[in-house]
Amino acid sequence: MGNPADEVPMIRLSYNDVHNAIQKTADKIRDEFAPTLFIAIGGGGFIPARILRTFCKTTSEGKKRNIPIQAVGLVLYESMGGIAEKVGTEVVRTQWLDFSTLGTNFSHGGLLGRRILIVDEVDDTRTTLMYLIRELKNDIEKQLAEVADEKERERLREETKLGIFVVHNKLKPKAGSLPPDVTYFSAVDTPDVWLAYPWECDGDIEEHDAARVNNIKP
Repeated sequence: MGNPADEVPMIRLSYNDVHNAIQKTADKIRDEFAPTLFIAIGGGGFIPARILRTFCKTTSEGKKRNIPIQAVGLVLYESMGGIAEKVGTEVVRTQWLDFSTLGTNFSHGGLLGRRILIVDEVDDTRTTLMYLIRELKNDIEKQLAEVADEKERERLREETKLGIFVVHNKLKPKAGSLPPDVTYFSAVDTPDVWLAYPWECDGDIEEHDAARVNNIKP
């Protein structure tokens, strides 16, 4: 994403571009992380998470099973004194996890023992991702505190893993470094360009796709 008014180079992306990028990365994600829960950041993470789920199905009792997808809503903006809003540094939580829907086979709130993969379209400033990782770690610690048995608590702590997958990682300074225990995957590393995703197209999607031939090269 980006602001065309800034006159940064623009790259238009089709659904096929995104699908193919995710497909090329899915084997690595499945083999190295083996997610058991997706957390999609709305709204850019919804479609990538759904595509990724197709390639990361688990096998149980000889049957292919889908990995559940949860959603969180986070808004990143900077107050402009009531005049306007622009992308900035403050993260506002608009939707959070519904722990009651995380499955009856998981106790203590549903996060413990899971391999949780956060999915978003782009790692831009990384502010939102840093916020989400911090908040999830807080929730995990709260759920661990409810486990009375010390050995069971430590087992669950060890088995609970966090990872991140973004379709595009912008090669630019970030708001911070991710914790070393968070596994990171990106399908495409890109310069700091304006990424025009197909689900953001408010006009004719076929015209959007056709205009890809005019992509400005970074």
